[in-house]
Amino acid sequence: MNKILICIIGVFSNAIAYAQEIELKNWQFHSEKDTVEQLVETPHTWNLLDAFDDTPGYWRGTGYYTTQTTITNLTKSYYLHFNGVNQVAKIKVNNREAGAHKGGYTAFDVDITPYIIKGNNTITVEVDNRHDEKIPPLDADFTFFGGIYRTVYLVEENTAHFKKNNGADVIKIDALLDDNWQGTLNINGSVSNPEKTSYQLKLSLLNASNEIVAESEKTVTSNFKISSEFKDPLLWSPDAPNLYIVELEIFDGDKLLDTYRHYIGFRKFEVSTSGFKLNGQPIKLIGVNRHQDLEGFGNAVPIKKQLEDLVMIKDMGSNFLRLAHYPQDKSVYKAADSLGLILWSEIPVINKVPIGADYAPYKKNSIQMQEEHIAQNYNHPSFIFVGYMNEIFIRMVFDKPSEEEKPQIIANSLDLAKTLEKLTREEAPNHITVMALHGNQIYNDTKIADIPMVIGWNLYYGWYEGQTDDLGGFLDNEFKKYPNRPLIISEYGVGADTRLHNSKPKKFDFSEEYQFKYHPGYYQQVTDRPFVVGMAAWNFADFSSEFRGDALPHINQKGLVNYDRTPKNIYYWYKGILKPEEKESRFFRGLSTHISNDSNKEITIISNQDILLQVNKNKPIHLEPTNGLISYSVNLKEGRNTFKLMNEKVELQDSLSLKYYKPDFSKTDELAINFGTESYFLDSNNQIWIPANQTVNLKIFGDVVNQNSSTNIRNTINDPLYQSSLTNINKLHFDVPKGIYEITLLFSKLKKEPKQVYELNRKENEINQSDQSNSLIINDNKVSLKELDLFNKQDITLSVNAENGITIETINNQVFSICGILIKKNND
Repeated sequence: MNKILICIIGVFSNAIAYAQEIELKNWQFHSEKDTVEQLVETPHTWNLLDAFDDTPGYWRGTGYYTTQTTITNLTKSYYLHFNGVNQVAKIKVNNREAGAHKGGYTAFDVDITPYIIKGNNTITVEVDNRHDEKIPPLDADFTFFGGIYRTVYLVEENTAHFKKNNGADVIKIDALLDDNWQGTLNINGSVSNPEKTSYQLKLSLLNASNEIVAESEKTVTSNFKISSEFKDPLLWSPDAPNLYIVELEIFDGDKLLDTYRHYIGFRKFEVSTSGFKLNGQPIKLIGVNRHQDLEGFGNAVPIKKQLEDLVMIKDMGSNFLRLAHYPQDKSVYKAADSLGLILWSEIPVINKVPIGADYAPYKKNSIQMQEEHIAQNYNHPSFIFVGYMNEIFIRMVFDKPSEEEKPQIIANSLDLAKTLEKLTREEAPNHITVMALHGNQIYNDTKIADIPMVIGWNLYYGWYEGQTDDLGGFLDNEFKKYPNRPLIISEYGVGADTRLHNSKPKKFDFSEEYQFKYHPGYYQQVTDRPFVVGMAAWNFADFSSEFRGDALPHINQKGLVNYDRTPKNIYYWYKGILKPEEKESRFFRGLSTHISNDSNKEITIISNQDILLQVNKNKPIHLEPTNGLISYSVNLKEGRNTFKLMNEKVELQDSLSLKYYKPDFSKTDELAINFGTESYFLDSNNQIWIPANQTVNLKIFGDVVNQNSSTNIRNTINDPLYQSSLTNINKLHFDVPKGIYEITLLFSKLKKEPKQVYELNRKENEINQSDQSNSLIINDNKVSLKELDLFNKQDITLSVNAENGITIETINNQVFSICGILIKKNND
């Protein structure tokens, strides 16, 4: 992977070597919330901490950035190029207003030539990320981090230079192929030329060895078109991402005034209900979605880290990447070109459009975003699918607006979709338009699904609704109703926390085992259907969504890798199934210790080859994978168990060590039990908490009910321990040997919680913890419970003398709820 990364960085260096630009990295920063000045480096966000704390919400307001730069030559033109500022930026140069921009996910340029002075210049950027009904996105399942979160450059140009508009040089390149696979370069552009002088424009096409393979010249004054024929070009594809360099130079006699260089690729594509074809060959698009944020950085991610993401995605075997739900850093598009990743890129028109007076400016800003989106990315060979809407009716379906509001919402959404579709087809004629829908027939009923060239369905059967196997039926029905409409699975996935494991996984348990059960089912159903263009897993990596209260609060955990990019088990399954030529076998890794009354354990193996499995030095067993998986049931011995995987040449592929013991104090000195769940949990102290049904030494009395909550529990990083509880308990009794024990009781206060917008078919959780006892008797010890605020927790630790086991009960036949109990035997 490092070799690939070094290669990409080399490509980037070559691509930008001509630019006369200086990165403005060091800034003084303060906000209206905190007026104390601090030195920061861009990329920067002010929501790095509060988007992950226990206080609901995160600060959205105005921040102020100031920097100094020295300019000595006033005969030049100067621009500030911002790659991304969320979400409204106002720029001043030497205390004079120089420009502004709305929208947090596209680049923009500010011409500061009229405002500069010779010597030291002061640049101030006022950034506002407050909610604004006039600027997309209005609502989404991700955090809208504020700040100058991408790089900023001071760009120096000669008076005559390639014109800048919509955050890019005004140059559009079409690398076309005819029916005989011969190439033609068609380039449209514009020169900023205040003196209306004639200049020479030179076009050079260079190959990977930097050799000129085609060239052309013409005289230009402002707008221009230039073409060049090229025989037998090497074609661009995921398997062979052959790139050429387009170099455009403006000359005044022998003087070079400006240079534009861009990597391009010759490719021809088409999409239909027979699938996707690239260069005449059918390709099933298999890949992921990607959000841009990263643990420890928020959305202010350094370029090198961005490139590492793309390398991991390609190394998994992906040929397809959806950039959800907004245009991303320009480095991402460059990396996709070099790696051979087909992109779906879109603007952040998500979940809803406004009605009333806000709609007209919202529409205007959406149009501007799409114009910038296309202008900045049109020339990338990876940039093929161009999107402009995601699940636009989901808030309407969820919020249930009035009968007067509903037709307004539909009318505005249709109007915006038609406008953006027309704009996209005009501005990106050699591309494919696309929008993503959630699994509701309102998109067909309103006919908004008929507008783009391709429909993407975000389908979560087996998570938010139905079962995994329901996917195929939905796809078949859509194909039957709309046999001429190409469709792709633009999202699918389930939450998975690497700390949670379950031998009988089920929906919403957040276990890795359920994620592992879910994804192969989707893959099989999609690959069995030729009319489905492809699929993009949601998501490549866990990402920030501040309002979520899942197993890891503030994080959407549907990633194939964690927020810090360490792979989950499912990442390796995709790699094995998508890269069959690279023979690989490895064990599914869960907990290193199996604590259960049942010694039987199912061992899962990820493999794209026949393997030999050796258990505890026994004779190796030959096993064959199905859909990249092998399941093998083992009767564990107490203590340490060893497993080895070997290929048919008896070469070691992977090894695993697994300790087994029964949840019995004759086997261990401590036991941690989590109530209300069937999952195992590994806490921050590496303590394994087992579900109550795994111990036979525990008796429970009462008309008990399991209760669960997907809500952030305050003052803990071990939320799963407190998000489940057993209620209506009259008494608990642990049969333990005589002795002194230290007991820690875990409690939290839960409540009936409303559904989130993405949980359209989830039943609201009936949690009633009223009439709970405020004191307990543990053997002879009375323990008082304090009144808890909602979603807060308390732990109580005490020492107990167990003569006849440990009994926990209430006074006067009341009931109680409990989340967990940790019992440690005192051996002193």
